Amino acid sequence: MSIRITRRQALGTLGGGALALMAGGCQTTGRGGRGGTWFRGNLHMHTYWSDGRAFPEQAVDIYKRLGYNFIALSEHNVFADEPDHWKTVEKEETKWPPDVTPPVFDAYLRDYPQEAETRQSGDKTQVRLKTYEEMRQRSEISGEFLLMPGVEMTSARDGVNVHQNYINLPDVIPYVKGGPLVKDFKGGGLDETAVMRHTAREAAAMAAAMKRPHLLMLNHPQWVYWDIQPRFLIENPEIRFFEVCNGGSSFAPHPDAQNVTLDSFWDAVNAFRAIQGTPLLFGVGSDDTHYYINRTPNQRIADAWVMVRANQLSADALLKAMHAGDFYASTGVSLEDITFKPRRRTLRVSVQAEPGVNYRIRFIATKRGFDQSVRTVDSPAVKGHTARTIPVYSPEIGQTVDLVEGVEASYRMAHDDLYVRAKIESSVNSDYKCHFHPEVQVAWTQPYA
Repeated sequence: MSIRITRRQALGTLGGGALALMAGGCQTTGRGGRGGTWFRGNLHMHTYWSDGRAFPEQAVDIYKRLGYNFIALSEHNVFADEPDHWKTVEKEETKWPPDVTPPVFDAYLRDYPQEAETRQSGDKTQVRLKTYEEMRQRSEISGEFLLMPGVEMTSARDGVNVHQNYINLPDVIPYVKGGPLVKDFKGGGLDETAVMRHTAREAAAMAAAMKRPHLLMLNHPQWVYWDIQPRFLIENPEIRFFEVCNGGSSFAPHPDAQNVTLDSFWDAVNAFRAIQGTPLLFGVGSDDTHYYINRTPNQRIADAWVMVRANQLSADALLKAMHAGDFYASTGVSLEDITFKPRRRTLRVSVQAEPGVNYRIRFIATKRGFDQSVRTVDSPAVKGHTARTIPVYSPEIGQTVDLVEGVEASYRMAHDDLYVRAKIESSVNSDYKCHFHPEVQVAWTQPYA
């Protein structure tokens, strides 16, 4: 039995701009005349297997009820394959990772009386967590809902976090397997760039051994406070995806670096990748869900997602489309179509308009010969984050080259454009307020060259 979500709750969670997506994939015309279906997904979420506050059944069923077509459970340095994994119910949370507490446990017993497996250990109740394979068998519906395996490779050094999700690989890479939920890479001879490269290589080797396609993405570069710099991805072109929207940060941008945003981060990486001739970086939206039951306003569900255009709902088809850039990220704006014609170097975007909502389509590019200089801003340590040196790139990177009010627009690249991408902004305010999070509902296409 699923968690009960009323229509009012769904509307409050999704916002008006996303309501049309609740029914799942919608037919549209594919890129370059190819037919396809838009499928909605979340590739970053957690349960009690690591530090989420929900049982797997609760987490999966909430996203099914909200109309998602695919999700990936991505636990920290853990893959849910141990069939005899039990969690103790405590009166209240006492540590990290969070304990199972009565509000979530009671909801679980109420909604899953036939599935819940409990036992007594002294005066404590314990609950068995379902494995990924058990969840896949109970939840997948052919052509409607897909559950993909995932792991969040989680490491940190001196307060700097490097988190990367790899999708569709049902195991933990050797670098972190069997260790804690957060691996300390201090003293290991690796810096942040090397850790990212090492993770990419181990994930690729695992994918090759398993003969499975996979996707590797860098998570939340702004968390806790600009832990990841653009150069880390410039120097690791094998990493093709990053989270352009994952909540945000409780820390404000430094006053001397106000223009350092996730959009500017993205453009800085792609400007240098373009002149180096390496693959452009694609942007993903995710919830990174940790809270599901009795949430507060800052604990979000259905805040950011991806819409992938594929010929069928399968891991092979979805990942093939994403590696081809045939998807977009959204916090509430739905797109009818995205096409890029390489010969004419023209990007065209059309919006699935909502009544009473205004839209503007912003085309963003970086020109050849841009200023490559980088200045730095020192951000002193304060409670909650260590000191940072923030790189500030030239304003010549990521310029708005055209801005169109309306629901349809196209842009033909100038001879000196290195790439172009579109950001579609609506007049609907975001329900989620945090630094580095869009103030209004938006969608981002991928960059094209």
